[in-house]
Amino acid sequence: MFASLFWGFLLRLGQGAVEASLTLVVGVVVAGVLRRMVGPAGTRRLFGSGAKGLFRGWLAGMLLPVCALGVIPVAREMRRAGVPGGTVLAFVLAAPLLNPLSFLYGLTLAEPVVILTFAGLSLVVATCAGFLWDRVFGRGASVTEAEELARTADAEPLPAAGLRRVAAVAVTAAKELAGRDLVFYAVGLLASALLSAAIPFGSLQHTMHHTDKSSPLLMTALAVPLYSSPLPGMMKIGLMFEHGNSIGAAFVLFTLGIGTSAGTVTWLLTDFGGRRVLPWLGAYLAVVLAVAYATEPVLYDTRKEEADHTHAFDDYSAPFPSGSGGPAEAGAKLAEKFGPMEQPAVYGFVALLAAGVVLRRADRAGALERWLTAPPPSRARTRWDANVPGSVLGAVSLLGLVAFSVVGAYLYYPDREQCFEEMKAVHADAVVAARTGKRDEAIRQLERWDLLTRKLQVGVYIRTLRLSDEQARSADDLRERLEEVRDALLANDATVAESALPALERAYRTCRTAFAPN
Repeated sequence: MFASLFWGFLLRLGQGAVEASLTLVVGVVVAGVLRRMVGPAGTRRLFGSGAKGLFRGWLAGMLLPVCALGVIPVAREMRRAGVPGGTVLAFVLAAPLLNPLSFLYGLTLAEPVVILTFAGLSLVVATCAGFLWDRVFGRGASVTEAEELARTADAEPLPAAGLRRVAAVAVTAAKELAGRDLVFYAVGLLASALLSAAIPFGSLQHTMHHTDKSSPLLMTALAVPLYSSPLPGMMKIGLMFEHGNSIGAAFVLFTLGIGTSAGTVTWLLTDFGGRRVLPWLGAYLAVVLAVAYATEPVLYDTRKEEADHTHAFDDYSAPFPSGSGGPAEAGAKLAEKFGPMEQPAVYGFVALLAAGVVLRRADRAGALERWLTAPPPSRARTRWDANVPGSVLGAVSLLGLVAFSVVGAYLYYPDREQCFEEMKAVHADAVVAARTGKRDEAIRQLERWDLLTRKLQVGVYIRTLRLSDEQARSADDLRERLEEVRDALLANDATVAESALPALERAYRTCRTAFAPN
């Protein structure tokens, strides 16, 4: 049993680290851009204050591809620049929720009206949280803190135009990734891995029912400490809609499961103080739960038949049944997570982290950053030596990250031909493994097949801006047949699994026909 828990913990830790790598790199780079290009005064102008600042914090958060951990360095830089606390907190709560990748996924595989409603409600909830901080919990002291922080930040010189400014962004990003915030990232990933490994395998498959009024409460208990990046979180919400689960629990997963983590909460307690954060956080959770219960009767689709179980929350529990699992099984599952899209992000994270560790050890006094921010020696300027304002470069950099997310959507969601080409190989491997008794291999291939059906739908949607009812039904039916075979294999019932294969084959052919080009 201990071995199963240990390897399950390591697997969940590795999966979380792979998920977080890209958004952590994005977070420290954005923080570097704000500090070395936009500057403290520009950052305050960008985010504003008051009601306008709360809205800008929510909007900026929705545009940047960060997660509940990747938001920490950006929020810390906002706070250092003297942005009001309420605006910082609105940004922290909103930033992880949606980005182009997860938003497109949600619009395609969940009910669009529900996803759009969730996005709108997140604005209300984040704005209320920021308002409560400015007017109740951080009143007076928050304003004084922001003014003091702004004076200190304004005294730090900005790098001069040229390559020094670009180098300063890179150095700042590397040193911040290897700095104090690394503790918060570790807390978030370790706490999530420990909790999920401790929850028995499959124990959440019969939870989050629409008819169970405690579903939003249970989801709150899980969602706050567990870490989920935006795309996997949106996938779970899509599965909840497919299975007719609680809409209120889905909203809690959206706002808290994607929006918070143990690392985020630890950072808030450290930087803002527990005496103010704890009551504010309690009030925020109360508002989220109130909205969750209010949305249940309004947004729930009564035409859907509620499934008696779901695999949506398998990632929130132990990956192996008690007494099973080992290094080979953990390595195989982690390899599935470490795909072609994830590898560059992980390698980039490791390289930037290593550079940050070296810079922090070799330049403890900050001589390199002082040189980068010192006025350069005067020289004759050429007509090509344009002095682009830092605010312009900062805006271009931030917009470039948004564009990067859009391009990433097309890469992550391939076109129909590529999807079906991959499905052909996965289909053969899954069927052969199921027929020859290779249970674990069959389950892995079925899970890959399931993911490919989702990528197929989103890939078609972003390229044609439409998804027919026939296509959506055929993909849903294929996933149901995949789930039937997988459930039988998980129950060690090879006979039932093999008897379900003909229906799976028919659903696969129907799906191919529905998605065939006209």
